Amino acid sequence: MAMFYYKHGCPLRFFIGICCPGCGMTRALLALLKLDFALAFEMHPLVFLIPVAVIIYLLRKRIPKKVMTALCIFALVLLTAVYVIRLGEEGNVVYADFKSGLIYKFFSSI
Repeated sequence: MAMFYYKHGCPLRFFIGICCPGCGMTRALLALLKLDFALAFEMHPLVFLIPVAVIIYLLRKRIPKKVMTALCIFALVLLTAVYVIRLGEEGNVVYADFKSGLIYKFFSSI
């Protein structure tokens, strides 16, 4: 899988032509490590939740299960909302170009 990602990038984008909800997160983390907060936010607005998620993960045995479940649901709802908003915006990080996907190319060649 790592070799596929290295050669082709995001599998969802390669096969379907639409970016995944996490597209831009690696570039955002790299920008965050360089203390370029504006670029990090531009690449993925939820990048600032990564340190919070790491702390929650480290403390997971001390956090009640219901709270962990609620936090996970909240994170998934937030990720989905940000993803839908980013797909609707004109940007270069997240986009939908179904014609570039392998599935579209396959069926259009038949």
